[in-house]
Amino acid sequence: MNNGIILHLENDKKLISDYESLYGQLEREFTYIACPTVEDFNSAIVEHEKNIKAIIFDLVGNNATQEELSGNPEFLTVIDEKFVKFNLPIFIYSGHLESINDRYTTNGTVFKVSKDESIGLIFDKIKFLSDSGFIDVFCPGGILESEIKLELNKSFTNQFSQNSQIEEVLNSILNSGKTEEQKQRVKNVFKRIAIKTLSSDLLAPIADSEDKVNPIEHFYKRQSKLPIWTGDIWSHKENGDMVLVLTPRCDFATGKAQMVIVAKINDLPKPINLNGKPEDVEKRMRDYLTDNLPGKATRYIPSTVFFPKGGMVNLADHFTMDVKTFTEDFKYVVTLSDDLTNEIVGKFAYYFLRTGITNIDEQEFFAIVKAMIPESEDGKK
Repeated sequence: MNNGIILHLENDKKLISDYESLYGQLEREFTYIACPTVEDFNSAIVEHEKNIKAIIFDLVGNNATQEELSGNPEFLTVIDEKFVKFNLPIFIYSGHLESINDRYTTNGTVFKVSKDESIGLIFDKIKFLSDSGFIDVFCPGGILESEIKLELNKSFTNQFSQNSQIEEVLNSILNSGKTEEQKQRVKNVFKRIAIKTLSSDLLAPIADSEDKVNPIEHFYKRQSKLPIWTGDIWSHKENGDMVLVLTPRCDFATGKAQMVIVAKINDLPKPINLNGKPEDVEKRMRDYLTDNLPGKATRYIPSTVFFPKGGMVNLADHFTMDVKTFTEDFKYVVTLSDDLTNEIVGKFAYYFLRTGITNIDEQEFFAIVKAMIPESEDGKK
């Protein structure tokens, strides 16, 4: 039974024979299919669409002309189309990687591998992605397309116990006086209801189970059209200083934010101590993650692949900049999850609410307390 397909676009038939021989010796779970032409490749895509687990491209043949290596040759069109259409790990395997140094620099599922390396490196990488379970989530027909779709439908349909509720929402939109693009408005509203419901359902059990979140789940690359958002981490283009955006969300959502409030993210004063008894190390790590640390104006942000250094937000070291200058001087890095952002913003607000009182003389206070203690029967206080 076929467990999946690896498609390889390679126009050198001698290399195809070598690759097929090597893959056959590895006895891997997927079927390896090499296509010598784009036409063969497209036919294989149609035939095996739901079973494809990874794609390998050779950019151009070994005897490529300069014209083939410049501009926007056919192989790039094929890659762009397939990358958009399919959720797949894509491997560009070529001796001419220099021709795409500036391409696919932010596509984490596109791997560039020089032909100076054995294709076995790619086969091993595909095995790693498969054994880890990643491909099961990502590939066509995988969890993203099947289970998530079913859960999304279930979460959405269970929101409304009566069909009259749906009609009330529709009427509130259709009778609002807005005559333009009402259908699109209905689609957007119900789409957000579905997504928010599913998100809440997926996250709700985590608080009381062993299925705790991975640190990376507190970070995401924002795709919205808003240039700045609360919880964004930005980096200074020249000195690399990191800042966290604390401006209230409503200011950005209304498009009226003229100033942005940010707090500095500093390096940890010293590395986390990982020495000692395992239980002590575990407690220290837990203290960092749960903010059980000294200081009322700082908050630890964990290290992840999206934010390798980690750091400590210093809420006392905050400043404002006009939006235009900020976007010119800083560049976007990543965004914190809503719950971590809310916690930090709440701590920022609490920092300002601690108005404090003037210092009291401790010795005089002790004297007052001592004088107020009644004498015992034996005359001692």
